[in-house]
Amino acid sequence: MVAPLILIARALAPVAALWSRRRQARILHRGIPLPAEALAFARILGIERPEDIRVEVADEVPLPIPRSMARAARAAGFPVMAAGGMCLGRGICALSLDPRLLRHELVHTLQYQRLGGHRAFMRRYLEECLVFGYAAAPMEIEARERSADPV
Repeated sequence: MVAPLILIARALAPVAALWSRRRQARILHRGIPLPAEALAFARILGIERPEDIRVEVADEVPLPIPRSMARAARAAGFPVMAAGGMCLGRGICALSLDPRLLRHELVHTLQYQRLGGHRAFMRRYLEECLVFGYAAAPMEIEARERSADPV
């Protein structure tokens, strides 16, 4: 059962990466610099040029699928969640500037950096979420654990 899930993730990754790059460009253009605490945490993590990261505070964190499709998927019982934040490379979209939320998303920024960009990140992230489930995905576990570290 794992092999088909990996094939699905690999097929979706290029589309998700394109969407991620486009959203990142929007956030980098419209977003605000990281608050001081988040900037300090990014430096502790070893993120390159953390002063260039931008945050867009939004009423809703976007999904890479149309809202109508997300509603239909939820109605059909698929676990389409409403996220509090989302890292898109060097852009973060978040419902608030909550320090713990930003630290979590900054760990994902580090993962983008470590993996070499949007396509590699999306491929691995999607594979892990499909194979292990969101809560047990190793990249999510790392983000939860490292974001709990105080600055």
